[in-house]
Amino acid sequence: MADNMTAQQFSNKRQRDQQIDLKNLLLATVLEARGEGESGMFAVARSIHNRRELIRSGKVLPSTFMPGSINKNPTYTDIITHKGQYAVYDPNLKAYKAQKSPITQNDLRLGKRALELALNDKSAKKYIEDNNLDSRTFNAVNFRRVDAKYDGSQQKDKFVIGNHEFNLSGSPFAQE
Repeated sequence: MADNMTAQQFSNKRQRDQQIDLKNLLLATVLEARGEGESGMFAVARSIHNRRELIRSGKVLPSTFMPGSINKNPTYTDIITHKGQYAVYDPNLKAYKAQKSPITQNDLRLGKRALELALNDKSAKKYIEDNNLDSRTFNAVNFRRVDAKYDGSQQKDKFVIGNHEFNLSGSPFAQE
């Protein structure tokens, strides 16, 4: 138990930390893909979730998705805020970047639903099938804007959803 906390205090802190982590995942997802609706937000959330789960399972090294990191138990926040990983977050300011338009209640509503679906494997598979998304969405670990500069390391099993190109580069599920 951490630093002289009672079991209840530790439990409360852990619950608050998990809520903050999910809030950061929601913000990153909404900011990254709100213009693409629920499917785009679902795919972004799923790829962040997949990164976390692959690292935690030991199937990939932390540095695969967080260069220089040795954190084998990352939170969503650790992945989102790692330097150079997500365009919506500025690691130097330790804040999300200013946006051209404010987040709406509808953005948050769609984002929350996208997260609920993306973080549950059974729901994610059904959502992908029901919405005719590329089946590789289930295992996607990377995404970039379709107009992003070419990066040879991001070319394994590419597919597009909305304005993002997703891929399985770095994933054990990538086809050689």
